[in-house]
This record gives sequence, C-alpha cells and structure tokens, in this order.
Amino acid sequence: MLHSYANEPDAHENPMHTSTNSSKQEVRQFGEAQDWDNAAANYDEAIGRVTELAANRLIDMVVELSPLSTAGTRAIDLGAGTGSLTRRLAARFPSLAILATDSSAQMLTELQAKRQQELPHGSQNHVSTQLLDFNTPITAATPEGSFSHVFSTMAMQTNLYPEEDGLLKTWGRLLRPGGVLAIGIWILDERCGPIQIWAQAASKADPDYRNPPILPGRPWLTLADLERGVRLAGFSDIRAEECGTGFDIGLDGFQQWFWQSDNPMPKARKETYSGDLGPVKTEMERVLREQFDGGRNIPLSTALVVAKKKMS
Repeated sequence: MLHSYANEPDAHENPMHTSTNSSKQEVRQFGEAQDWDNAAANYDEAIGRVTELAANRLIDMVVELSPLSTAGTRAIDLGAGTGSLTRRLAARFPSLAILATDSSAQMLTELQAKRQQELPHGSQNHVSTQLLDFNTPITAATPEGSFSHVFSTMAMQTNLYPEEDGLLKTWGRLLRPGGVLAIGIWILDERCGPIQIWAQAASKADPDYRNPPILPGRPWLTLADLERGVRLAGFSDIRAEECGTGFDIGLDGFQQWFWQSDNPMPKARKETYSGDLGPVKTEMERVLREQFDGGRNIPLSTALVVAKKKMS
C-alpha cells in the first residue's frame, strides 16, 4: 500500500522532488502558511514544550559567544511559531528588542497572547511581531544589517533546498558585521523516535508499506548538515552541538499529537499510507507501550549551531 507521489523521484532524489527541467511541479516548501495556522492552537501541547528545551540551550550558546545585554542589541526570530525561543529570550533579557516573525498569522497571534500572559505586571513588552516569509526576509521593515542577532529554531527545515536557495547567506544579510546567527533544527535520522514509531506501526499494519524519507528535496537533517551549511554561507567562530530533548509526552499525548493536532509533519506521514489507518493507530499504541515506555521515553534530538558574521 505505497503512497503514489505526484512527482516520482529519480535514483538520487527524495520523493516529491523533480528537477527544474521537469514539466512537473517542484515541491520546495514543506507546509503552507494555512497548514501552520491550523496547527497553531494546539502546537504547544507537544512540540512547543520540547522546543523550549532546545531554545534555552541555544540562548546559552549565544551568550557564550556574544552578549545579548549590550546597548543597541536587536534580535529577530525567523519562523518564530508560538514563540518557544522568543518568549524564553524575552524572559531572560527583558529589555532586549525582539522581532518575532512567521508566515503564519495564527502562530504570531498565539505568541503574543502567551507573551502577554507571561509578562510581569507593569513591565514593558519589547517583543513585536511581523508576518514574514523567512525565505525572503529583506524588506523595508527588516533591511540589511539591522539586527545584531538572527535566531531560528525548528523552522528552517520547511525549506527543502536551503543550500541551493542560499538561505543562510540571505539571513546573514540581516546581520550587522560581527553579528550572531543562532539556529536549531530537528535531527531527523534513524534515531528519531517519532519516525521510528510511525514506521514500525505502519509496516506492521501493512507489511508492504515502505516509509518514504521524512522530508522531500535536500533539506538539512543532521548536525553535520547544519554546520556545513553555516560554514558554506561564510560565517566564522562556529560552535555546534547536539541537544537531546526527547519527545516524552506520554502515550495519550503522542497519539493526540499524531492523530488530532493538525501538525503538518504527522499529516504528511499519514498521506503516504493508502490503506485504512485504524490498524496503524492500534499498532502505534502497542509500539509506544512495548518499546517506548508508554510514550515516556521517545528519543528526539536537535542540532544547534551559533556563529558570527565576518567583519568584512
């Protein structure tokens, strides 16, 4: 019961990718703004809590490289979502000017609502938001060289061709000379627990099922991918590390995230399966109970990289 993609891969491409010479449409982006709008309300119930762990460590890495408390410091968060990083950054550096951006208006609405709830009474909110596609971030409101720090956590993998698109070189244009780039991505290799759980459940329900690559195109999936991309974009003083966050949200939490949350990632997995999903859901519960301590021990890691824009 293999899913048939509209764009069939060649021997060297992931499913859903076609070359620019093909008459078929090339898929270059994972998920549309509307998909993330739909996922916004429930996003923090699973993913948001996990990304906060990585966001805190990424902030620590930035502080070790360059202070965030000096006069004139200004940060932008690209693909901010509901604000896992923005809100942690604002809590730790209350006077820091932060522009949180996303292509999803609903994600930014959730971010500001949560920020207002967390803001100490009588305190000034230095977090602003802007609807922005991080693939084309240079605008009149966000001109070149206008930020000391560029952050992005668990967002850039929606661009399926970051190297070909020169994504990090574009982000670097937002920075002042000597400014800091700080990025986190999911590590989506064979160790990724959610991928393992789906693949085992689906193949048990249908022995003919073959799990396609987690993302089409040529995205960055590992720490080595991300570090190499930062280096090729011309940054210096690169520091990289893997951060184990786990996805330990319990059996009910995982099932709710996978089957009910509208998150584009599990939705994409389900679309690769052409049969009845009922048996897959049953098998997934069994896999969670027997192999992942009832959803309390699901491996998941992030790749974190910080670096500086060269002075000239």
